Amino acid sequence: MRPSRSGPLLALTLLLLSTSPVLADNNADEAEIAFELGNDAYSRGEYAEALRSYFTSYRLVPNRNVLFNIARCFEALNKFNEAYRYYNDLLTEDLPAEDASEVTRSLDRLRPKVALVRVTTNPKGADVYVDRMDLGSRGRSPQTLALSPGRHKIMVKKDGYRPAEATVSLAKGREAEQTFELTLITGGVELSGTPEGAEVRDTPNGPVIARLPGRARLPPGQRVLYVRAPGYAPSQYVVDVPADSAVPLAVSLRVQDRPTGRLVVTANRDGAAVRVDGQPAGFTPTVVTLPEGEHTLEVESREVRPLRQQVTVVADQEVKVHAELRYAPPPVRAASKSLVAVDEAPASTTVLTQEELRAFGWRTLAEALSGVRGIFLTDDRTYTYLGVRGFSPPGDLNTRVLILWDGHAMNDVWAGQGYAAHDLSVDLQEVERIEVVRGPGSALYGTGAFFGVINVVPRESLGADKHMELTGAVGGLGTSRGHATASWEDGDRSVLVSAAAMSATGADTTRLRDDLIITGLDGEKAATGSVRARLGHFSFQGQFNVRSKDLPTAPYGTVPGAEGNTVEDLRAFAEARYERAFSERISLSVRGALDLSRYEGIYVYPDAGGGALPEEGAADWVTAEARATLGLFDGNRLTVGVEGQGQLRVRQTARGEPLETKARTLVSAYLLDEWRLHPRLSLSAGLRLDKYLDLDTTPLTPRLALIARPYEKGLTKLVAGRAFRAPNVYELYYEDGISQGAAGELDPETITTFELEHSHDLTHELRLTVAGYHNRISSLVQLQTEARPSGDCGGAACLRFVNNDGTALAWGAEAGVHWQPGRWLLVDLSYSYVKLSNASEDVVAAAPAHLVSGRFLMPVGAGDMRVATQATYQSARPGGPGGADSGEALLVGFGLSGDYGPLRYFAGVHNLLDARYTLPVSEENSIAPVPQYGRTFTLQLTGSF
Repeated sequence: MRPSRSGPLLALTLLLLSTSPVLADNNADEAEIAFELGNDAYSRGEYAEALRSYFTSYRLVPNRNVLFNIARCFEALNKFNEAYRYYNDLLTEDLPAEDASEVTRSLDRLRPKVALVRVTTNPKGADVYVDRMDLGSRGRSPQTLALSPGRHKIMVKKDGYRPAEATVSLAKGREAEQTFELTLITGGVELSGTPEGAEVRDTPNGPVIARLPGRARLPPGQRVLYVRAPGYAPSQYVVDVPADSAVPLAVSLRVQDRPTGRLVVTANRDGAAVRVDGQPAGFTPTVVTLPEGEHTLEVESREVRPLRQQVTVVADQEVKVHAELRYAPPPVRAASKSLVAVDEAPASTTVLTQEELRAFGWRTLAEALSGVRGIFLTDDRTYTYLGVRGFSPPGDLNTRVLILWDGHAMNDVWAGQGYAAHDLSVDLQEVERIEVVRGPGSALYGTGAFFGVINVVPRESLGADKHMELTGAVGGLGTSRGHATASWEDGDRSVLVSAAAMSATGADTTRLRDDLIITGLDGEKAATGSVRARLGHFSFQGQFNVRSKDLPTAPYGTVPGAEGNTVEDLRAFAEARYERAFSERISLSVRGALDLSRYEGIYVYPDAGGGALPEEGAADWVTAEARATLGLFDGNRLTVGVEGQGQLRVRQTARGEPLETKARTLVSAYLLDEWRLHPRLSLSAGLRLDKYLDLDTTPLTPRLALIARPYEKGLTKLVAGRAFRAPNVYELYYEDGISQGAAGELDPETITTFELEHSHDLTHELRLTVAGYHNRISSLVQLQTEARPSGDCGGAACLRFVNNDGTALAWGAEAGVHWQPGRWLLVDLSYSYVKLSNASEDVVAAAPAHLVSGRFLMPVGAGDMRVATQATYQSARPGGPGGADSGEALLVGFGLSGDYGPLRYFAGVHNLLDARYTLPVSEENSIAPVPQYGRTFTLQLTGSF
């Protein structure tokens, strides 16, 4: 029978006095229209059409008013089971008394027409299914269901309990009862040990669940058991409880020979792991009962740096510790030869972490440094050069930046070359972090630490549970790369061995001028092997790297486009160390090393000039260093060291003929005194003396740093220092008889630096930094053309290394914003400006005045995937045509990385915008400005086992 219009009028007057459902968001209008269409269809008796409109409205904005109308439609269509279900669902809403009475009357009206089953469970809250689970849950118990008469299978399911099911027979007009007693899923812990009868609880003050020896039943998962017995010190045990199985746990309580107190540990992150005296003690928040006295507390959690501090437990008292777990960069060693926090380092310092190295997919040290404040790169297709704060003199082989491999100097003694790309290592797979220390470092390291010190810190092992790591990668420029690492670790003993190789075909073409395009001749190959071992206080590290590179740029007047212009570099060292801390105030470090470097270049000249001519440079040398750190009084640390270097052999040739060389002997002594004058003020004063037996001068290099916290969120560093660089064998004695003559005598270069850096923390994670500096450089060594031909290069004027007259000046300003709340989440922005004066035209022409860099890293989803992007802008080098032809470029990189089980992956694009630009280099290294590489890509997969 078709109902009258009183049906929809009742729905409207009962629940819809506002004439429309309560709607929100952008779906409001659509939901209201659907609701009104449903009302119109219902008034016409078109109940199926009304249902479609009501369902549309309900999907857009769930609303109990619409739910009532859906039930009325089902009742009008004689679908009483569905109508009963929707009326019944309405009763779970918070209805006014009058509305609830109306819904109850509707249910009573339908009860004779349906078969009902009342499903209850103990405990409540189980999902209820009918006949098939794939049709979805009918709600949670307790639940009354209206079903068709006959037999039905009722199934219930609740997390942590075993599922249950039963078959019921239903008749129209009657209600059946079905009750389920759900069985808790548990695992067992087989308890043994001493003392017998000890009480076991699963909360600090909960009921006793077992006694020793015995068996405890617990829900599966990681649990903390609290064990106590009279006369014994209470203890906690962390145990992984398996489902439907048992795990043994041996308990051994220590006889309580002294009173105990309670340590209450909380943190800004719940669930952080707590360890006391090296043993697991639960998760925050937790209460630990400990014997009175000193204890070591450790609190750690993912994405943040752990807290480690000493706590004093007082008998019968409660000690509270709240751990503020926040991200902090790892400590650095390069600034003071001791591990210190970045904020305490006596210099402007940046740390690139292993997380950043993996997320951004940097392939070489130079790439990793490209976004660091104040650093820019130049690639002349022979080597990659680092420019620091406006200085990258043409032809410089990174001789003014000291590059360390875990504290071991990598700059060779023949040419002073600092390796920064594949000539240092095939890749950065073995690197744990990179420390960048700006400013003069000769007070600790001697020659070469002119503009800064860069310390590449490798990892010591893969971890106790991993023993093999394999990496394969392909990329643009025809690049393929492989890396293998094997590792073993047991306590303070570890061994790590790695090997890697790469090959690249390089650019298909190199446009040096509009009328000179070189095809191919840009290939590169490299191989690296390394070993690290530790046995207690003794450690050993060794590394071997060889790299060959084809040269498409026709350097040194060679024949453009001729095959055979190549360079090959080999760098190797082995170092043994003994490091021991005798107490908190006294430590000793002794090391000895053997180094070697080899260089061979083949340059193809016209036939009249001799054709293909080789040149070589080689050196073997030994170094030794002893360093002691003493704490003379509270707040003081004095570092005293002596260092010696003996050059066993230095050899160089040109045109196949040996050239004059001299092997050097160097003896050095240094000290660094660090004082905490006040909780907000520290002073660091260093001094080093270097005695070269073949030089008349004895460089004396000081550094003074004042580190202050003028207010709670401010950090100020004031640094003044001096550094030097001694002329190397190549600069003093190399001559080829064609284009370059020997210098004979050179004075050491010197630099005096004044720097002020201030940081302000807007929050614990967000820091603003501004800095200003002034450099004064004297006796800068540069390759220059002699004024009149000397006859050493035939009839042509020779190139010679000479000391520049006067003092070159640099004034610079830098600013940065750094936000990093976690290991995988950061935003880093920086800007650098430098102005040079009284410097040679070549030096000025090689330096961009403006550098802007931005880095962004963000986890995706659960954090197992990361998105990273880096953008750098460098202004045009002055003196050229301007724009991209003078090096102006915006370089954007993008990377996607993550972990999947034992696999780690990276996919990235370098120079995403395919910026085309050239860089001016010295005329000796290229016949024309060198075009830089365009867009390339990298795909890398690593498996750890």
